[in-house]
Amino acid sequence: MSAAFEDLWARGVTAEGARRFADGSAENLDPDALAALTEANLSESDLHDYVTWAAAR
Repeated sequence: MSAAFEDLWARGVTAEGARRFADGSAENLDPDALAALTEANLSESDLHDYVTWAAAR
């Protein structure tokens, strides 16, 4: 999953942005970050793991 996480990070997806996406409150999310998250098609568990991973960076 690390490669997918690195790709999301490189595309500007922050821990806060991913958390908002997971919570369904992504209406003000950067369009590029929203596209990256949508394309990644992560499971809910993987999405929460990404939030933790990104927050530690």
